[in-house]
Amino acid sequence: MNLKSSIFITMALASPALMAGGLGSLKPGARPAPVSALKPGIAAHAQQAPSRAAAARPDFYGVVLASATNPAGPPAICSFRAGYSPAPQNVMTLSAMSGCSGTYADGAFRYMEYNTNSSGNITSVNWTSVDIDTRKVTSSLSQDYAIGVCMDMTYDATTGTVYGISALSDVLVTVDTATGEATPLASTLPFYTISADAAGQLYGIALDTETREGVLYTINKMTGNALKVGSTGVKMLTDASGSIAYFQTASFSSADGKLYWVVANSDGASALYRVDVATGRGSYLAPMPDNEDMVALFDVPAPAAPGAPAAVTDVTATAAADGSLSVEIAFKAPATCADGSALASISSIDIYRGTGEEPVKSLASPAPGAPCSWTDTDAEAGFNAYRIVAVNDEGESIAVYASAYCGEDFPEAPDNLRITVNADGYPTLTWDAPVTGLNGLPVDPAKLTYKVLRDVTGRLPETIAEGVAGTTFTDTGLDITTQAYPYYYVVATSSAGDGRQSLPTGTYTGPAYPLPLTETFKDCTLHSSPWILQSLALGGAWELNYVSTFPGSGPYVDDGMLIFIGFRSVEGAQARISTPLLTFENAVAPELRFHFYYLDMSSEDLRFNDYMEVEASVDGGEFTPVDGGRFVQHDADSRWTECVVPLHAYAGKKKVAIGFHGYSGGGFDLLLDNIRILDSNNNAIGDVETDTSALPIEYFNLQGMRVDAGALTPGIYIRRQGTQTTKIAVR
Repeated sequence: MNLKSSIFITMALASPALMAGGLGSLKPGARPAPVSALKPGIAAHAQQAPSRAAAARPDFYGVVLASATNPAGPPAICSFRAGYSPAPQNVMTLSAMSGCSGTYADGAFRYMEYNTNSSGNITSVNWTSVDIDTRKVTSSLSQDYAIGVCMDMTYDATTGTVYGISALSDVLVTVDTATGEATPLASTLPFYTISADAAGQLYGIALDTETREGVLYTINKMTGNALKVGSTGVKMLTDASGSIAYFQTASFSSADGKLYWVVANSDGASALYRVDVATGRGSYLAPMPDNEDMVALFDVPAPAAPGAPAAVTDVTATAAADGSLSVEIAFKAPATCADGSALASISSIDIYRGTGEEPVKSLASPAPGAPCSWTDTDAEAGFNAYRIVAVNDEGESIAVYASAYCGEDFPEAPDNLRITVNADGYPTLTWDAPVTGLNGLPVDPAKLTYKVLRDVTGRLPETIAEGVAGTTFTDTGLDITTQAYPYYYVVATSSAGDGRQSLPTGTYTGPAYPLPLTETFKDCTLHSSPWILQSLALGGAWELNYVSTFPGSGPYVDDGMLIFIGFRSVEGAQARISTPLLTFENAVAPELRFHFYYLDMSSEDLRFNDYMEVEASVDGGEFTPVDGGRFVQHDADSRWTECVVPLHAYAGKKKVAIGFHGYSGGGFDLLLDNIRILDSNNNAIGDVETDTSALPIEYFNLQGMRVDAGALTPGIYIRRQGTQTTKIAVR
């Protein structure tokens, strides 16, 4: 977006929609590292394993997008041993792509591939599955939304969930393994990697823009909240500003439980590191030998020996209903060996908690196929993950994972946040308390406190109150001497911690501006504020720019204009941009004037229903259409045209905002410039009849365009003389 910070953007977590010119754009930093020549130097889930013998299994797989000797690709799945001399070997060449992220889940490598055009807009997204044994693509599903394009992905075996860090915004998402559909989960930090350990704990590596080092965090998979572990000590390759790094990837090894990281370091070399999850420190292992630009690092669990037990089945992990810290684990012992033959006996079934290397419970000699259970009375508050392994003389079964949440839950987001501006000018917030937690457990509203966050600049919300009891708060700390449009968020807090933020709600505060208002967007800058941008449907947006994509016109005056992005939007996209709050209290005949760019390409069979609706909000109410305020792009010849919309119905109102609501018909950009809101008779005295017979007469068509009196053709027109406006018919 090219909008200045004085324009606010309000969007709930939502998927960017498929656009005619792309699915959206990658966020800064969501790009592959440049390739250069080498420098000297609550269910159970069993990860299926390929049939190859464990001795032949590489430690890791990953997708190499390019390398020093093959800078143009094509991309390929490669495998390598993690150590001091990794030597990636080609496993399978993939179709051309701009990038991807993925992980091993449910017996297949699954990845989200995407392509971009020369402008950096995403043009296609596919969720693809690969059978590592057969080296064949088993499915490839086109996606209508780009939120699943991620910086990195990981599979949490304890919940059977694929998590990703969206490459479009700083959002934690989940991805359906069958369909590829991504669901935004929670806002989080701008991570470049995401990795789940055997206990289901998520880790992410972010860039410290001051030191340019990678920093390891733990990530709460319910709220997105991140807790710093420590710096890796590894300087990333960044842009000149040091604020943007490049695609990288990290994954835990199922062989040793350690975290491995492939990243382009500040020397411009791709290298392999091992990261200590207790301290965050990264240990340099080796350079990638051909400077491989690698993404989607994953490993594949080792298969069980043919005579070892099959995996346990019917696993459940159930937290105590009374909120006590205990978990009952139940399952059925295997009745067959891994190769499908009858299982004669089981030495033990071992239950591990978290990433522990020793079982917390070992059930000795259970009968094959028998139901088993055990209650963990030493569970901890929060997530408890378990790994269950059956053992006989031939070896161990594939591990099955289960997890349960104990204790008080993280609250859901407060609902129905609403704002009332009091007579003294300060806003009072009211909301509904959550009654359930993020893990589905009941929450006692009486035990909750709240944080209130305010965003005035459009950059980052700041916490303005903590420990708020009850469900109302008045922001007396806000500066109400100048006009602003603060957005507010509320977070509920239980003994478990902070829940998710509410959806934002905003309001005008401070004094309304008197007429006239003039905005020509000189120097591509707003000279009045705040202007409020709201994306209303399918990722619709307005932007402030010098030139549009199509029709490719520049501004009417000066060197800036408002553009509703239609050429790169899907049909049905909507967005509103609205003026600062104005007072019409002393206005007699307020009116809106602006220049609108009409575009008629029907002669080339290009006729789309792109249009703009002028709307008004009074006293903080909903925006409603203004009479005569619809402007359809193809209704006139291609040119900038001055349009006039009478606002007489709002004369005398103390608080009015005018909105410009763009609707995409899947066609072209809507262009708007030279906006003026004025009292067309600001010297008049109300309730006095004025002789207007000597005043000039103006004519407008029903689209608000001025028409010369000598050019009137048969039809309906608006006639204005002074403050008198009438509708006439010319025959």
